[in-house]
Amino acid sequence: MATFPEDDALVGEYAVPDDVRPVVDRVIGFIEEEVLPYEERHGDHVGGPLDYLDGEGLLKPETRAMQAEIRQRSADEGLYALHLPEEVGGGGLSLREMFYVQEAVFRYGTGHGSGVARAMLAWTEGPSPALVHLDDAQREEWLDPLVAGEETACICITEPGAGSDVTAVSTTAERDGDGWVLNGDKRYITNGPFADTAQVLARVEDADGPAHERMAMFLVDTENPGYEVGQPNLNIMMDGITSDVHLRDCRVDGDHLVGEVGDGLPLALSWVNWRRSGRPGMCAGLGRYLLDRMLTYAKEREAFGEPIGTNQAVQWPIVETATELHAVRDMGTRMLAAYDAETSLSDLDQPATARRKLSMLKYYPEDRLFDWADRAIQVLGGYGLMHAGGVERVFRVARNIRIPAGATEIQKRTIAKTLGLE
Repeated sequence: MATFPEDDALVGEYAVPDDVRPVVDRVIGFIEEEVLPYEERHGDHVGGPLDYLDGEGLLKPETRAMQAEIRQRSADEGLYALHLPEEVGGGGLSLREMFYVQEAVFRYGTGHGSGVARAMLAWTEGPSPALVHLDDAQREEWLDPLVAGEETACICITEPGAGSDVTAVSTTAERDGDGWVLNGDKRYITNGPFADTAQVLARVEDADGPAHERMAMFLVDTENPGYEVGQPNLNIMMDGITSDVHLRDCRVDGDHLVGEVGDGLPLALSWVNWRRSGRPGMCAGLGRYLLDRMLTYAKEREAFGEPIGTNQAVQWPIVETATELHAVRDMGTRMLAAYDAETSLSDLDQPATARRKLSMLKYYPEDRLFDWADRAIQVLGGYGLMHAGGVERVFRVARNIRIPAGATEIQKRTIAKTLGLE
């Protein structure tokens, strides 16, 4: 089968273990045989820098239709929800195994920002480990369509006044007979404009105890008249899928509560930890993409009669990136394997050592990816600043991901706390 073209000097450097190789080969095969030809056939909607966005900065209907097509094809092949347990329709892969899958997907870069290739793998819009806690009836209604790639979701945690401090959410949930009424404003909600279902974190008004014990997670059908999509949030990635969300007397039935009152914060963190656990593989994949771009350019571009790669000023950033990639891959796979042996993302009571691992695995690979992307632009020079160079969008993605799912500073604070420094 086809494999991603890699510089001869790197063949075998970043190997995939034999136990994971079959599923990684399936993922690569799907991308090269299904996704890339599909994107080429629909180049009118994703071929240019911003062809995938409409006048408001949101994804065009045509682009969203392309994502939906790839998502459902991937689900049909059993690839979309590899991260979930088999008992809920997922692939049952461990976090260590998912590292190699994430790496393979992002090995192809970020495309044009349309997210068509990335749509083959569940991301923010997909089924999260938090939904494993649904009962059988709830799973059939809310989880199964997500696993099948038929619907998408969003999670409404962040608010204008509540970011890193999740316990500061002001969205309220009031009991109303057998149901609940939600009111509040959410901000920076990925897939907020297009989701079929929303998972909303709210504070229960009549609950007792400190803030974290009064929080609950609710499932909301976005066709609910109380769910309103607000203004688009036009971010540095220009992803076209982020917006405010408003809940205005949004009434939901009693069975739309996930778990119990008091489970809201750990459920929200379960989702957040899912995103953190995927960062090492994502960063390693994008890092390898950047390294290939640097090597190719350094060998082909000439200045003063020689390839620029013969100059130490060009060699060193490439050498540093190649070395650090090994460190991130080794750190990611070893620490994820250790996390797998200790607990799982669906465990609502995370040990301090597990929290520390996820915080380290989020901030360190992200910081390295930012360095790699910055070096790639510098090595490519003026061409690196151009969209055609293929690295400027990775730089924007690298800068963006250091904040969502817990800013770098919050990760370091968590690490310090688990080391007994608070």
